[in-house]
Amino acid sequence: MYTLDQWLSDRRTERQHQGGGRCPDCAPRAGCLRLLIAVRRRIDHTTTTGIPSGPGRLL
Repeated sequence: MYTLDQWLSDRRTERQHQGGGRCPDCAPRAGCLRLLIAVRRRIDHTTTTGIPSGPGRLL
């Protein structure tokens, strides 16, 4: 189940990466696994509940 803590953590991660920003966990060239996990969790939540979440929900 997608918890409030996970959602808050995902939103924080997404904000750190807006506009090409990087978080402390970003690898030098490979990208950020934290951001990938947040996106996958949002996709899983959407497919299981049918309720979109995250920044793409308004598109």
